[in-house]
Amino acid sequence: MIGIFIFFRSWDYLIKLRNKKVGKKYCEENGLKFLKVRHYELHTRLYFVKDGIESWANYKTDKDYNITWNKESPKDILMEKQRKK
Repeated sequence: MIGIFIFFRSWDYLIKLRNKKVGKKYCEENGLKFLKVRHYELHTRLYFVKDGIESWANYKTDKDYNITWNKESPKDILMEKQRKK
């Protein structure tokens, strides 16, 4: 019983670590400064900065760790915030 618990906790930790790496890689590829990620039950939240604008976006990953944005991508969020300034 304890072995099963440890297995699932370890598996959850590995999934969260991989989701963090995917978010960090996305930031590097798109010129964003990675701040952190926060894991929730159904999604991961990516915190980032670009040109002094700090924001966040929610995403999910599939089994191949491809990102699917829940609403808006970071690029869309930044464009909207720059437009409002």
